[in-house]
Amino acid sequence: MLPPHLGFLIHVVIEVPACLSFALFPSRQLGMHTPHAHAVIRQYAALILASVLVAMVFANRPPDDTAGKVAAALAVYHVAPSIRSANRLARQARFRKPIIVSEAFLYLVVHVICFAALLCDAWSALYMESHP
Repeated sequence: MLPPHLGFLIHVVIEVPACLSFALFPSRQLGMHTPHAHAVIRQYAALILASVLVAMVFANRPPDDTAGKVAAALAVYHVAPSIRSANRLARQARFRKPIIVSEAFLYLVVHVICFAALLCDAWSALYMESHP
């Protein structure tokens, strides 16, 4: 069995570097310098930071119904980056570019792992709460 808060911890480890990258290097996300878009990217960094802080709070408390619901909500967050990465992989495949050793593949694997771990946290917290 997995540790009770593994999903929250993985979320923190995965999203802190992403948050820093979005906040400090917004041009890497866009490929061009556009001040208004940079503001949106930096706002996204703030939202990621908020999710990291929430995950840190729940990583340090006993599993309960609320922790399970928060874990499920954070798991849903990881669906969009997974879809984005899968779409990038599909484009790479169409152009016959390497897939396994690509940034998109790494991001897909990381977000799927985080999604699964958070879903496990949610399931175990909600199940334990209803079946003491």
